[in-house]
Amino acid sequence: MKYLVYLVILCASLPSRAQIDFSVFAEAIVPSATHREQLVAVLGQMPQGVPLDLDTVETVRLANGTRYLIRYVAEPADPVFNTPADTIAAYLFVPERGSEKLPAIVAIHQDGPNDHIGKREVAGIEGDSTLAYGKELFDRGYVVICPDRYTHSVRRRIPNPGEEHEDEEVVNDAESHWVGQLIMQGRTNTGKEVYDLTRAVDVLYTYDFVDTNRIGAIGHSGGGYNLVPFVFYDTRVDLAVSSCGFFETTYWFHENAAKKRGSSAALPGILNVGIASDFLAYIAPRPLLLTRGLHEWGDSGKWATFSQLDVDEYEHLERYIRPVYNDLGAGDEFEVLFFDEKGGRHAFPPGVKRTVYGWIDRHLKRP
Repeated sequence: MKYLVYLVILCASLPSRAQIDFSVFAEAIVPSATHREQLVAVLGQMPQGVPLDLDTVETVRLANGTRYLIRYVAEPADPVFNTPADTIAAYLFVPERGSEKLPAIVAIHQDGPNDHIGKREVAGIEGDSTLAYGKELFDRGYVVICPDRYTHSVRRRIPNPGEEHEDEEVVNDAESHWVGQLIMQGRTNTGKEVYDLTRAVDVLYTYDFVDTNRIGAIGHSGGGYNLVPFVFYDTRVDLAVSSCGFFETTYWFHENAAKKRGSSAALPGILNVGIASDFLAYIAPRPLLLTRGLHEWGDSGKWATFSQLDVDEYEHLERYIRPVYNDLGAGDEFEVLFFDEKGGRHAFPPGVKRTVYGWIDRHLKRP
């Protein structure tokens, strides 16, 4: 298939390359229970579970099933910071069905400039129509939950949170303020993302039409990054697809990286116990698919250099994780897909989707 051709880009055709040696991948990872516990600890303290108080707000009949707007509690109000109860809004797609139980998907939306959209994008209601993978997987027969991630859409702690805001500084300050509250409680931004996504799985477990032995998760970009520690942490999830999402945070914060980054993705102490890519090793032997465009930053000048560095990182990452899958007899369950379709940009193009959806079907629609 043409769109899956791996293009070999000669170093001689690139500008002078930034110096990143990928040495953190040099030493093989040897998974252990102790190491896994250390990685869990790096995510920070997790809240005590509370009742979901699941509520259906809206019901919309579709040609092949029903879309529900639901709400459920992530965390109770916090009197220390005078914060209200943290409630998650999500779309739940349920296909027409008989008496059989159906496989389910947690569809995790991206970040990007339109953080007021959140779940509505993956649900195909608003935003980039090429990222409506929640709705598209529902059309293929899956129960799909599309939750708002924290600091997105109606969960933003600003006036009119579900609407576009002209003052980006107000939006960013509100996010940093929330992250600060987490840090003061021994928590992390990533740990909060992980915990909230486990609540989506809790919701799926409440429905008797969901086959809890066939639950997958998919996310693009920032959603695809947070998917990895989430699936690492929540072993109820049987399959994971990260579309142009996961990255090794050591290189995200490298001085020679493509741009300077905000600190919210940093996990305090991660380098004392391993690297962020170690989360992937503990997803094994569950099926895992990672995609990476060949030209995500661009294909000319310095941007071609940074695009190639992303590809180099994923080549090292694949060599780092594959032995873990092989040792568990699950070598075929781990795939890294490089693509040049639609210019190989930071996207989820149609041909890649067909491959990814077929891969999901083969695993979750098994007899």
